[in-house]
Amino acid sequence: MRWVRLAFVDVLGIEKSVSIPVSELDRALAGNVTFDGGSIDGFVRGEEIDMVLRPDAATFTVLPWTTDGQVEARVLCDIETPDGTPFEGDPRSTLKRVLEDAGDVLQTLRAGLEVEFYLFALDADGMPSTRTSDAGSYFDFSASDRGEEARLATSVALEAMGIPVSSAHHEHGAGQHELDLAAATVLATADRLVTVRGVVKRIAERYGLHATFMPKPLEAQAGSGLHIYFALGEIDEVVRLHAVAGLLEHAAGFTAICNPTVNSYKRLVAAWDAPVYTVWSHHSANALVRVPPAFGGEPPLIEVRSPDAACNPYLAMAVLVEALADGVRTRSLPGDPFTGSTYELGDRFRAEHGIRQLPKSLRQALAALEEDLVIRGALGDHIYHAFRDAKLAEYERYRRAVHPWEREAYLRTF
Repeated sequence: MRWVRLAFVDVLGIEKSVSIPVSELDRALAGNVTFDGGSIDGFVRGEEIDMVLRPDAATFTVLPWTTDGQVEARVLCDIETPDGTPFEGDPRSTLKRVLEDAGDVLQTLRAGLEVEFYLFALDADGMPSTRTSDAGSYFDFSASDRGEEARLATSVALEAMGIPVSSAHHEHGAGQHELDLAAATVLATADRLVTVRGVVKRIAERYGLHATFMPKPLEAQAGSGLHIYFALGEIDEVVRLHAVAGLLEHAAGFTAICNPTVNSYKRLVAAWDAPVYTVWSHHSANALVRVPPAFGGEPPLIEVRSPDAACNPYLAMAVLVEALADGVRTRSLPGDPFTGSTYELGDRFRAEHGIRQLPKSLRQALAALEEDLVIRGALGDHIYHAFRDAKLAEYERYRRAVHPWEREAYLRTF
């Protein structure tokens, strides 16, 4: 092994890295490796240019592939300013701050994930397509399917990197797959999602496939979600209800962070078990929050079903933890659990029970985020404004673009 990749994510959750020789690792661990923060979107405000990479030795892992015959390692980093203080625009440091602040009410919090994604074929030019020869659905198996092979190879690679995969299976859509990650600390779970996204894509390439965590790549098939399970440990059940209420109360506010793309809102519609209302349930697959029955004597989990894996893992975890903690602190209650499909809720019923609809677009979600001071407080001013400005610009590009549907609907009609 000759190189170590010092990795971090920007405000939008895109992984960045600086590679150093192994001989420089001790220097890096001492906080002596810097980079130009002015080149990273959302990181600086003009004068904040020099940034320090502070590796977290607990995240050191050897990557399960070689590059030009060389083995490479990777370690995740926090970002500091030159004086050694955490950089306020660093998503990982933001999550650590929120977890520390929430420690008074959520002492034993852990999290697990269900990560959904599609595997598509490449076209003749090697570019990603939306084609797949896979015609499977839930839990189907085909020994000759490259997607099955890639998913198995991904699971093996993740296990080798110290990331336990509790299960892996085919999802609803043709070419759609799911990896379930065992529970860990919230920070470790966010770290694991960063790793999973990179490993899934890298392994897919080896099988001539393109992996995408795009929330809704195909109109007529199920979207890909990121179901997050929170374990609060042995607590009074009313405290668990307070936490559920916090999630429902702040759902609109955290949606922009957990569903950060224009495409995210093509998934959050009344189909394919996607949540659209601030409802909790024990069994309903399309509720925003589920508290499924406990098994094996373990305390019940709290499942949040709205996020997608295009999110920044650290910021998504930060706002969800803040919502949980705020519910516990304010002793809110979520009302009775809902039974059945939430898609059948009428306007009158929703009004009587205080049930709100999730934002229908990125623009609506950003407006809801602006109004939720608790969620904004979790992000901090720097990240809030950097994220908001980037996403407003993204939405404006989308608004101005002329899409194929528009040409099909209007070109000949008018």
